Amino acid sequence: MPKPASKSSSSDAKRSILKVGLTLETDFLLARQRAKQIAALLGFELQDQTRIATAVSEIARNAWEYGNGGQVDFLLDPSGSHASVPALRIVITDRGPGIPNLEEIWSGGYQSSTGMGIGLLGARRLIDELDVTSSPVGTRATLIKLLPRNAPPPPTLADLATVLASTVPGAKTASIALQDQNQELLALLGDLRARESELRALNSELEDTNRGVLVLYAEIADKAQAVQQASEMKTRFLSGVTHELRTPLNSIVSLARLMLGHSDGPLNPEQEKQVNFILRSAQNLTEMVNDLLDLAKIEAGKSSTVISTFSVESLFAGLRGMFRPLATNPNVKLVFKVPDQPLELLSDEGKLSQILRNFISNALKFTEQGTVTVTATPLEGPDSREIRFSVADTGIGIAPEHHDVVMQEWGQVSLPNSDGAPLAKGSGLGLPLSSSLAELLNGSIGFTSSPGLGSTFYVTLPALAQSGETALASETAAEEEYILIVDDDEVARYVLRRQLGTLTSAPIEEVTSGIEALASIARHLPRLVFLDLVMPGMLGSDLARELRANPATANLSIVLHTSKILTAEELRSLHALDLIVIGKRPTGGFTPEADDTQRAEMERALLEVGLSNLHLERAR
Repeated sequence: MPKPASKSSSSDAKRSILKVGLTLETDFLLARQRAKQIAALLGFELQDQTRIATAVSEIARNAWEYGNGGQVDFLLDPSGSHASVPALRIVITDRGPGIPNLEEIWSGGYQSSTGMGIGLLGARRLIDELDVTSSPVGTRATLIKLLPRNAPPPPTLADLATVLASTVPGAKTASIALQDQNQELLALLGDLRARESELRALNSELEDTNRGVLVLYAEIADKAQAVQQASEMKTRFLSGVTHELRTPLNSIVSLARLMLGHSDGPLNPEQEKQVNFILRSAQNLTEMVNDLLDLAKIEAGKSSTVISTFSVESLFAGLRGMFRPLATNPNVKLVFKVPDQPLELLSDEGKLSQILRNFISNALKFTEQGTVTVTATPLEGPDSREIRFSVADTGIGIAPEHHDVVMQEWGQVSLPNSDGAPLAKGSGLGLPLSSSLAELLNGSIGFTSSPGLGSTFYVTLPALAQSGETALASETAAEEEYILIVDDDEVARYVLRRQLGTLTSAPIEEVTSGIEALASIARHLPRLVFLDLVMPGMLGSDLARELRANPATANLSIVLHTSKILTAEELRSLHALDLIVIGKRPTGGFTPEADDTQRAEMERALLEVGLSNLHLERAR
C-alpha cells in the first residue's frame, strides 16, 4: 500500500513552478535555461540570473554525472517561509550513492582528481543559501535565492506556468549551450568592468578630497601655531601691564586712606563718601590685577621651585613619552642616552623638564634629517659636583653673529641672503625663559653651534646628590615612588591593584574621593595617580584641574581610568589636561586582544615614570 504524502510534500506541490527531469546529458543544460528564464520572470537582474543559472547547472550536472539522474524542482516560497521577502527555492534530487566526503568538501580540505566538490563550493557562493543532505540512497540539494526587495510582486504560479509552457526551450547541443553560457558570462564581465570604472572614478575623487584635507590640516597647524604665539605674547603683555598697573593703584589706595584718615584735615560727609567710593574701586581693581598677574605667572611657568629627588632615567622616560607623538619627521631620530651609572638629583624636576623641552623642541624644529641626542653627564667641580644635560642636533646651526640674538627676548634668526624673514615661526621666548628657569635652579644654560654643523644646547645644574646625601635621596625617592588609586568603587580598586601588581613592585595606596586624594597628595606626593572619572562630590576631571593649577602637582603623571564611553569633546578636554586615558576592564572580561592592549597601555604609563620594574627583575 502506498504511503500518504507528507505535509511538506503537499506544501511543495502547491508552490511548484516547474519540474525538469535529469535523464539525458542535455537535461542539465535545459535546467540551466529554465533557471535563467524563471529568474528573469521573477524580476532578478541579469547578474543574479546568471548566478542562479550557473549554480543550478553545476549541481544538476553533478546529479546526472554522479547520481544516476534525478529531478530539478523550481518552487516559489511566499514571504515568511524562509525570510521577510519571497524566495525562489530550487530542489535538486538524485538517486546516486550519496556524497561520503561532504564535511571535508564544505571545509575546503577535500581533494578530488575529478573535481568533485568544486561545483558545490562554487554554487554556495552564487546564491543566498545552499543546504545539501546526502545518504547512500540519494542526495538532495536545496538552493534559495531571495527575490529583490525593489522588484514588483512576483507573478502567480498560474501565470508563470502559462509563460513557461509557451516558451519551451529547444534542444541544444552541449557546444551551443556552452556558447550561450559564454555570452552570458561576457555580458556579466562587461557589467563588472563598468562598475570597476565607476570605482576608479570614485577613488580618484577620494584622493582629491584627501589632498584637500591635508591642505586644510596644514592651514589648521599654521593657525594653531599663530594662536600659540598670540597666547605667549598675551602672557608677557599681561605680566608687564599688571606690574605697571600695580604701582599707580597702590598709590591711589594709599592716598585714599590718607584722606579718610583726615591727615590733611576733616572731610565733609559727601567728600568722605566719594573717597570711600574711590578706595573701594581701587581695591577691586587691585584684586583684579593681582588675579591677572597670578594667571600670567602660571602660563609663563614663573612659580616657586619645588625641590624633590628624582632620577635621570625617570626624567628621560617622561620626556620620551611626551615627544614620541611630536617627532613626526621620519628623517630625524630622537635618542635619549641614559647614563650607565644611575644618577639622582635634588632639584625641581618640572622646571628642568621645561628647559629640556624647549631645547628638544628647537632641535626638532631646525633639524631636517639626522639625530637629536639627549644626554646627561656628571661634572666634577672644584667645590661641588654638577650635572650637565645636553641636547645635540645635526641641524642647520647658528652663525656666530646670531649667538647673542637668540638669547634675547623676541630674538629670532633671519634667513641668510633674505629680506629678514624668520627662519622658523616662533616667539623668540624659549631660550630666554629657559635661562630664567635655570637661574632659579642655581644653574646656567649655554650652547655651541656652527652653520651647517648643528647645535648643542646644555643646562648645567649644581643638583647632583653628594655621596653623603645619596642614602637620604634614595630613601626620599623610595618614599615618593608610590602609586595612588582614586576610585569610589571598591571592586574597581581591587581589580586595578591586581593588574598593577603584575607590572610593578611600587607601593600602592587607595582613596575613595577627590577630597581624600588632595589630602593624601599634600602629605606625600605620589609618582603616578590612577583617577576615576565619575565619583561623588568631586569629579575626576575637577580633581585633575585642581592638581594642574597647583605648581607643586602641575607635572604629576595622571592616568584617567574610567569605564565611561567618552565623546570626542570630552576626550579633547581631558587631553588638554595632559591626562593618559585607559579604559577599565569590563565586568564580563576583555577579549585577549583587548586585555593585551590595556596591559601595554598600563606598562607604558608605568615606564614613563620609571615604575615598571618587574620585567627587569625577571631578566635578572
